[in-house]
Amino acid sequence: MSCLNNYMLHAFCLVAAAWIVPASAENLPEPVGHVARVEGAAYISSRGYTNAAKVGQAIVPGVALSTGAEGALGVILGDGSVLSFGPHSELTLDDYRFAPAADELRLRATLNRGTLNLITGDMARLDPQAVAVQTPEGRVGVRGGQVLMKVTP
Repeated sequence: MSCLNNYMLHAFCLVAAAWIVPASAENLPEPVGHVARVEGAAYISSRGYTNAAKVGQAIVPGVALSTGAEGALGVILGDGSVLSFGPHSELTLDDYRFAPAADELRLRATLNRGTLNLITGDMARLDPQAVAVQTPEGRVGVRGGQVLMKVTP
C-alpha cells in the first residue's frame, strides 16, 4: 500500500509542477536581446534580484545593467543595436519593442551614471524618433548612427 501511495504522490507532484511552471513562465517578458561581452564586475538586476552578468544571458525590458570599478558590459538588442558600458555605469532599459510589421518601434533607456556607447540598429533606420536615452540632466534623442554619452554623479 505504501508503494502505491508513493507512486500517487509522485504523480501528483509531476502534474502540479506541469501546471505551476508554465504559469510562472508566462509572466516573464520576452527577451529583447542578450549579453555579448562581460569584463570584470558587471551585473543585471530584475524583479528585485541582482546577478553577475554572463555572456549569452537574456535581456528583458525593465532590466537594470550596471558595472563596477573595473567592469565593462556589451549588450546586443533584437534590432541589432549595440549598447556598451564602461566602468561605474548604470542603465535601465525602460522600454523596448521592435515589431516593424505592427509599427511598434521604441527603445527607451535611462543612463543614471557612467558611459554608454550606443550604436543604433534597424530601429533608428526605420523610425528616427524611436530611440531615446534619459539622463539626470535631460533626454537625448538618437536619430541613428553612434552616440557616446557620459554621465557623472
